[in-house]
Amino acid sequence: MDLNMRTQSLQYYMHDGPTAFRLELAGNLNHEGTLRLDQDWQTASSTIGDRRLIVDLTLVTGADEQGRELLTRWSREGAQLVATSKASRALTESILGGPLSEPPEAVTTDRTWFRFRASNLGRAVALLWLVMLGFPVEMTAATLKSETVSAWDDYLQTANGNLQDRVRPGGSFLWALESTERAAKIRGGEIVVVPAPGQNPKKVPGGLIHHWIGAMYLSNFKLDDILEVTRDYDHYKEFYRPFVMESKAIARGDSSDIFSMLLVNKVLLLKTALDADYEVTNVRLDDRRFYSISRTTRVQEIEEYGQPGEYWKRQGQGGGYIWKLYSIARLEQRDGGVYVEIEAVGLSRDIPVAVRFVVDPIVRRVSHNSLLVSLQQTKEAVDSRLAEVTKSPEVAAGAQRAPSVSATLSNKSSAFTRVH
Repeated sequence: MDLNMRTQSLQYYMHDGPTAFRLELAGNLNHEGTLRLDQDWQTASSTIGDRRLIVDLTLVTGADEQGRELLTRWSREGAQLVATSKASRALTESILGGPLSEPPEAVTTDRTWFRFRASNLGRAVALLWLVMLGFPVEMTAATLKSETVSAWDDYLQTANGNLQDRVRPGGSFLWALESTERAAKIRGGEIVVVPAPGQNPKKVPGGLIHHWIGAMYLSNFKLDDILEVTRDYDHYKEFYRPFVMESKAIARGDSSDIFSMLLVNKVLLLKTALDADYEVTNVRLDDRRFYSISRTTRVQEIEEYGQPGEYWKRQGQGGGYIWKLYSIARLEQRDGGVYVEIEAVGLSRDIPVAVRFVVDPIVRRVSHNSLLVSLQQTKEAVDSRLAEVTKSPEVAAGAQRAPSVSATLSNKSSAFTRVH
């Protein structure tokens, strides 16, 4: 899976479990990062005993000779290498020189990661004790207050004002192209994800507002090709697994859609799921530019999801990990492909001071990676849809790709929908 920049310095996170010690690597495993990782691992390995090492490479964007040698050595010593996207799997198999075995489901879905650096090893050990005690995730329940909703509405009004500035004649429609350096990275096939300018998360009365921006470029596609996937709500549970458990379209129109989605986030919520309804406004500016606004109209937490004691909380009650979601998607066909960018905004409870130093880094990482993974999975879904279409008898007979995926699909009377 691509990270936002192939040149991004290596970062890594750890999870200390009862039977395994797991490392999640993110970024470029170059010479400098490899030396640091190897040194830090030697320091940490003396504390894990006989537990096995699991190395998740899903967010690794590249590895030079030193990085490949380290991973090969770890594999020979019994480490389990995990890669859950097409790109990361191909990279891992090229390093190992053979097929990558399928890991147990628990390895790929049951994660609680924490940032790890040798310089804060003592703090990391303290975090492990807090995690084992269940302290950071077993916070008291929270209730969504009217002043929190008012602050959220004010923030969205500003976000909508910025959007209108972008779509007006002469406005800068794409954030991706506002910086020459950023545009070059995106045009080069990288996915860029950054926090929105200003305080992030933004503290408001009784809550926090998280605002991130991500962009990518899909070459050799047309705008309608992307929309066939991005409005395919019924298949979101396939495109965005394992976090989307269920999804379905409720109503569709030329300019608005309504759909529902069941989310499970095992990083923060453990056995808690979120069931939500979304309302989407679609605007086609011209034959090459499109934007949409998606907002939740209902969000309910489900405690003990999938367990005998499953219980649905009322709206605005529960852990408050996610109270409201809002996103703006902008798509433009140009330069031989389509630019896709998303502004994702979420409202959550405030983080208690007593556990802020533990939870805040996790929240930031989850916000970043959620948008990153969403964009990457969208790209994979578009690629997969194209592969299905080009294998169809109609396309095969023509020996040429159809003008767009959407044209071929409509000829087959397919029904599609979408989610943000």
